[in-house]
Amino acid sequence: KMAEDAIELTAVAVEPNDCPLGAPLTVKMTFKASRDIAKAVWDMKYMVDMASKRKLIAMSQSPETKYSAGSECTMELSSSGIDTSGFKPHHLANAGLIVLTLLEDGKEVVTVNMVTQVTTKDGELIRTIYSPLEE
Repeated sequence: KMAEDAIELTAVAVEPNDCPLGAPLTVKMTFKASRDIAKAVWDMKYMVDMASKRKLIAMSQSPETKYSAGSECTMELSSSGIDTSGFKPHHLANAGLIVLTLLEDGKEVVTVNMVTQVTTKDGELIRTIYSPLEE
């Protein structure tokens, strides 16, 4: 179930970056669809990777749309932020993931993971999100 199957990412932008972990977030991606994808919805979550378990925090979902095979497609998804209430700072201050899942009629088509490094600076948690195209 690799991203190469249904879509090929060509550009990824994340705004803002190098900012507080809980700050609002907008992700824009450009991609080519290798097949028609109807009833397409993007779902964004944040994964907290604790030593013993992983927890997913719901962030946002896009309105339903459709993508055509071979065409240049764009998506933009915004969230008011990552709600980390209930987590201790030491649970958050390591690597997490922004998880973007493309759903077709509710079924997972592709997942795009963006590694998120969280560091503590002057007592505040700061996030740095890496584009999957830079790996």
